[in-house]
Amino acid sequence: MLSQTASVHIAGSTRKPFKYSATFVWKDPGSRPTPPPTAYLYAEGDLAAFLEDCGAELGEIASLLDGLETAPDADISVAPVIGWLKA
Repeated sequence: MLSQTASVHIAGSTRKPFKYSATFVWKDPGSRPTPPPTAYLYAEGDLAAFLEDCGAELGEIASLLDGLETAPDADISVAPVIGWLKA
């Protein structure tokens, strides 16, 4: 299993009915962003649950969702323990 700090870049989804897409950006040198396959498309509630599962703090998730109402994208730090996410 992998346990490291990453950020998740959230942007609006071009695929409907999804509202957001997520891309992992790993903090270690040489890592590339993990592109968002279909599984990384979310409605607002699903995105919040996913980010919490990845280790994001609840207050930061709430701030991110509030900010996405007026901004086209945002980033949030997470500490996932999910080995299959790293490309």
